[in-house]
Amino acid sequence: MQRRSIFTRDIEQDVLPPAAELRVTVVPYSPLGRGMLTGLAFATSLTDTDARQHFPRFTAEYLAANMLLVAKINIAFARGVSAAQIALAWHYVQSCKLKVKTVPIPGRRKCSGLLENVAAESMILTAQEMKALAPLASL
Repeated sequence: MQRRSIFTRDIEQDVLPPAAELRVTVVPYSPLGRGMLTGLAFATSLTDTDARQHFPRFTAEYLAANMLLVAKINIAFARGVSAAQIALAWHYVQSCKLKVKTVPIPGRRKCSGLLENVAAESMILTAQEMKALAPLASL
């Protein structure tokens, strides 16, 4: 298994094309950026024992800038949905574009998060919205 999110797209080059050709399903994990895309409150919810504090994206040096990107997702897509829903909708649209079946694992801790995940599956992002999300991969 490999990670795949708006922020982490490495598998689009080396894993997804052969998977599409072989018609196999890919099960990427962390489509919500290891929790970062679940909302702006995430920035203050990491405890001292949370291993993510040791990942570069979550260190004090980078966390504030990355959370600004999450805020931009929420502002740019003023649809009344969460950044997590946009992230999952992006995942589904991108998978269709690349002609590969994927089943992401968006681990959530609350029932409300699960409901958001389910609702994201029926969201449709426009080409303009997909283009707006493209630069986020360069993190």
